[in-house]
Amino acid sequence: MTIFEPGETPIALRASGTQDAVFVLGSAVPHPHALRLGNYSVHTSRQALEIGEHRIAELAQALRKAGDRRTASGTIPVLR
Repeated sequence: MTIFEPGETPIALRASGTQDAVFVLGSAVPHPHALRLGNYSVHTSRQALEIGEHRIAELAQALRKAGDRRTASGTIPVLR
């Protein structure tokens, strides 16, 4: 469940079944600046958003070019 809007409505949770569950609640004050939302990033200006999205596209291309980089333990080395 995800809610991205201001509100004061209670959130009711009810356990069902016999399995354990974890509930994580995050809360924050509204950001003081207008935010520009991209596909994979959030920035405070159109220019910063374009730069960020461009960098993400560059990294995606480099990852595709590098191929499968998983190690025997299943970890994937970081591409910088």
